[in-house]
Amino acid sequence: MQATLNPTQVEQGVSVVITGRVFDETGASIPNAIISVQVSNPESTTIHLAVAYSNQDGSFEDSFIISSNSMGGNYTTYLVADKPGYQSARVTLTFAYSSPDFSLESSARSLSLRQGDSGTVTITVLPLRGFKQAVNLTALNLPLGVSAQYSPSSVTSKGTVKVTFTISESANLGNFTLILLGVSRSTTHSVPLQLSITRGPLRTYYLLAAFSAIVIFVAALIIRRRNRRARKLAAVEAILKYGSADKGYVTTAGALARLEELRADNRVDDATYARLRKEYERRLEKSK
Repeated sequence: MQATLNPTQVEQGVSVVITGRVFDETGASIPNAIISVQVSNPESTTIHLAVAYSNQDGSFEDSFIISSNSMGGNYTTYLVADKPGYQSARVTLTFAYSSPDFSLESSARSLSLRQGDSGTVTITVLPLRGFKQAVNLTALNLPLGVSAQYSPSSVTSKGTVKVTFTISESANLGNFTLILLGVSRSTTHSVPLQLSITRGPLRTYYLLAAFSAIVIFVAALIIRRRNRRARKLAAVEAILKYGSADKGYVTTAGALARLEELRADNRVDDATYARLRKEYERRLEKSK
């Protein structure tokens, strides 16, 4: 007996067709032979049993399907041909099957962002060998101050996921290696992404806050100076009023003493102090 396997990718997984021929020692075809078919998976569990019969030309055919959720590995097919009056013929065939899988492709291998900015990379999920399961994407090793959003959160079969990274204004600066991980049941695949975070620009509200603080500070200085000047003027006016009310010796001496106190407290300018002192000294000379 001779036999071959012919695997074909189908929607359900892989369809395997067994074809063969039964013949005697001289090469003459043996019709109506019974061919027992047994197929075992990599764990030696039988997944297919069948009986086929050879045609007039000794040929036979059988088929089985390895479903898309089957395990990967070597599948073994055992064939035994029997017919009364003939010795049994045995053939063992091995077929290597890889289970449905997927791969990931990234639109970028690196991303450079400033504090306060955001950026997007696109991850494409590529199905392999009839893969039709949902794949969920997640980002690992996110540094402090970095968040990730996914649109959509998962895809089935072939599709794309947009991953948007948002960098807070207080995020750590430096270079970081992120892992974009695709998970489907027990199957995982990943792609790396180099993220570079640089210092962000000075924000407008920071400028406004600084400008407001400066304005408030300057306004406070102006008000303080005006208050000081007003107090000085009020003190000088009081001296003038006091000195003009009575030009006698005692009154003038008192006004002169008050003027000296204001000078000591820096509450009268030099020009006013010199003018009033000269005036009061002149009065004292006259009143003697």
